[in-house]
Amino acid sequence: MLLLLFTALAQAVPVDTIPASAGAQDPAWAADGRLALAVRGDIWVRRPGSTGDAWVRITRGPAWDRQPAWSADGTSLVFTSTASGQPQLWRVRVGSAGATAAPERVTTSREPESDPALAPDGTLAFARGQGPLARLWLRRPDGSERRLTTRDAGAERWPAWSPDGARLAYSAVSEGRTRLRLYYLAGDSSRVIVEDRKAEHAAWSPRGDRIAFVTRTTPSGVWVTTPDARYVNFVSGRRAAPAWSPDGRQLALVEVPPADVGYNGDPDRVGDRELRDRLSALGRLWLVDAPVAPDSGAPATALASPDRAAANAETFASFTALVDSLYFAHDAARHAQWIAVRDRFAPRAAAARDDDALAGVLHEMVRARPTLRAPATGRAAVSSAHPVATAAGLDVLRRGGNVVDAAVAVSFALGVVEPDASGIGGYGQMIVRLATMDRPAVVEFMARAPEEATLANAALTRRGTYPDDGPVLVNVPGTVAGMELAFKRYGSGKVKWADLLQPAIRAAEQGYVVTEGLATTLATERAHFLKYPGSRALFFPHGEPLRAGDTLRNADLARTLRAIADSGAAALYTGDVGRRMVSDLRGLGNAIRPADLARYFAVEREPMSGTYRGYDVYSSAPPVSGGATLVAQLNQLELHPAPRLYTEDAPTLHAMLESWKLVPSTRGRIADPGLWPVRVDAYLSKDSARVRWRCFDPRRALTPDDVRGDSLPCAKAPGRSASAAEGGDEDCEGVAASITDSAAPRLCHRAGTTSFTVADADGNVVSVTQTLGTWGGNFYVTPGLGFLYNDKLTSYATDPDEYGARLPNARHGSTLAPTIVLRGQGRSRRPVLAAGAAGNAWITSAVYSIVTGVLDDGLDAQRAIELPRFLPGQQRGERRREYVVQVEAGIAPSVMRQLEGMGHLFQRISLAGEVRMGYASAITFGDRTVTAGADPRRAGEAGAIGCAGDDGSGCRR
Repeated sequence: MLLLLFTALAQAVPVDTIPASAGAQDPAWAADGRLALAVRGDIWVRRPGSTGDAWVRITRGPAWDRQPAWSADGTSLVFTSTASGQPQLWRVRVGSAGATAAPERVTTSREPESDPALAPDGTLAFARGQGPLARLWLRRPDGSERRLTTRDAGAERWPAWSPDGARLAYSAVSEGRTRLRLYYLAGDSSRVIVEDRKAEHAAWSPRGDRIAFVTRTTPSGVWVTTPDARYVNFVSGRRAAPAWSPDGRQLALVEVPPADVGYNGDPDRVGDRELRDRLSALGRLWLVDAPVAPDSGAPATALASPDRAAANAETFASFTALVDSLYFAHDAARHAQWIAVRDRFAPRAAAARDDDALAGVLHEMVRARPTLRAPATGRAAVSSAHPVATAAGLDVLRRGGNVVDAAVAVSFALGVVEPDASGIGGYGQMIVRLATMDRPAVVEFMARAPEEATLANAALTRRGTYPDDGPVLVNVPGTVAGMELAFKRYGSGKVKWADLLQPAIRAAEQGYVVTEGLATTLATERAHFLKYPGSRALFFPHGEPLRAGDTLRNADLARTLRAIADSGAAALYTGDVGRRMVSDLRGLGNAIRPADLARYFAVEREPMSGTYRGYDVYSSAPPVSGGATLVAQLNQLELHPAPRLYTEDAPTLHAMLESWKLVPSTRGRIADPGLWPVRVDAYLSKDSARVRWRCFDPRRALTPDDVRGDSLPCAKAPGRSASAAEGGDEDCEGVAASITDSAAPRLCHRAGTTSFTVADADGNVVSVTQTLGTWGGNFYVTPGLGFLYNDKLTSYATDPDEYGARLPNARHGSTLAPTIVLRGQGRSRRPVLAAGAAGNAWITSAVYSIVTGVLDDGLDAQRAIELPRFLPGQQRGERRREYVVQVEAGIAPSVMRQLEGMGHLFQRISLAGEVRMGYASAITFGDRTVTAGADPRRAGEAGAIGCAGDDGSGCRR
């Protein structure tokens, strides 16, 4: 394929006024020259040849409308709207003054729909389905529908009709690659025209002789090719969706958002965040000659210069309504408090002179608002990801059980109500400190590789490749053994083992309400779950995924739990449950044998520990690396002398980010202690921290080019900079989860984890992080057993001679970081904090921010949990790798500007006022009480018993 680079000058053309300066999406020209755009969730149309305020709003309201497509005669638009709850297709008739009738549904399917494109004869092409299940459909004017192709693998997105209606260009995913294909209706055949770059958002020229498209990955930009694929022209280096003007002389280019962060189990309650953010400059429009040279002389043309007062009012109303709907709509007391905050700040928002001033007002409102969830304070407390699990722990505490007894009950309950995150088929670690113990202990129950599941076992692969889901991936699970070990060694002896499982059994038998998180997992990972009969029967009644608010009953799991209640862990490791598990998994290709289950054991280990500004910090133990990483971060951050709340202080957040980058790599240092020597001095040593901190530059951000791996020339020559340990998940880079964002060649599976804490005022405390590995684990349910399994077979080094390789019975690594912080000596030694988190690298982010928020800033558990998360990682930029910090909203705008001036690159992943990534649990300690926090990122619930002045049932503040 010949690549032609045109060097003509790109000329920008002014655009008429619209009540927004950015926020545009999905340009579409009508044959008469009208230009349609989606702008912050509404459809707008500009009249041809007009000047001044010539934009007309076509749709309005709370629904998010986008992707307008003109009919051939220009009398109507078909568009994607969330008016019915999820993206579906609607039609609206359009006149010169706007809509001439109310929008109406086009289709009747319950499936998500997007990407409408209308042929000259009125045939509608569109995508039906989400993520990798998106497939193109054709809908005739008579209402009949058919699939465009019979392809089974990979998504199909962004159809575009040729002007004669005989051909359809679209993006297709297969074998992990996104290709631009051309479909011929007459012969019902297709061929690839672009395959050397990921082509999205195809658009035909009016003559049908050229096709424009955008690529969001390197090399990114807008390109033009021909239907016969003779060449590709480079039009613009901007990542922008193209649309041709009716005369073919211009391209309208509208920025497309960057790829979203990978799915992390936390429910995505808000789509298109970048464009909903009314203070963001994303979504600018350019009009350029087509084709032209790359970008020279093409300054961005704002969509409009909006009326300041109107823009302030609209942004303020959108912000306050979003925060209210997400966090306060169902709590009358906190809703009233939020309305009072809104009214107090409204005059200042209205008077803001520019976007920066308005952003500052909104940030002050976030700081002044009530907590997003209610904390709980009492004699003993539980913090978990689900109300049913929290209630299970509180019930045990009321009956005289201790914190370990309660933790066992919470663990099994979470395995029922968060079946995609943890359970009988999973693993994890517990850190426990009873008042009689000087230092905490870790109960480790990580999964182990079956003896025959070595790297030499080719039967586990298909043509040399491991499956990405299913029975083959299961390691010997450890959760049941871990809970039993903790119960026997640290339980009170006042509550029977069988009684601890009763809340979980009741929830499985009687049913529980499906949360947004579980519903999101089922919808996002649908293609994987649907492969297996047991998973389909449990989670996809009538072929559709369970939705938030549905009731899920799991009689099979109730029977499995009863067997474990009656016989203890032996039911799984040597009993009937284990025999059924082995028979099923081994029959489907797994290497597990009864002996692998019988040999499994949980083990007690020494936690990783260090000191931080006079506090003693204890966290997870090898083979898990999360505890060592946390101690190393704090050892280095301690050298920053005067920390302040990082959301308000640029030097503190700069130091926290650089400390993260300077943590040594865990490769070759941390693995199964029973099989390899573990070397943790680089993480625990204060001397090592001081050496590495020489690389810290208070004036600028470190980059990956500063140093490679663990070499630290800056440590020998103060003033130079050093890099960090490896960061980012390259396999998951650039993969978007949104149905309207990307074809998503594969789903980026993230760690599916949960965490909980239990504590009492006597100084007894437990923090547990347990997981299946990814969200949904291996997506497989053995018929009759009722639970999902872990997927950790491939979580080892791939060379049999390498440190951390998959040897027989090897325990795998992880980033889990259940943490306890103590202070004092002897009789005055008391807990200060217990915390844990979920979500792969977000575990470190959450625990790191909570620990510093409590220890440095004096926050309680709830305020610390609600701190905005940040996650530094390496990504590939246009020419080289670079650190990009994914960050939730909540950092002061002035702090963000200062850090950007130092060279930090940020990807904002949430809207103002929204918390999104890195679920956590935490409990802080007062004089005679404990306070549990509840994370609003999921269905977090805090509960307490023994509150002053009540009947012992718990209280909230």
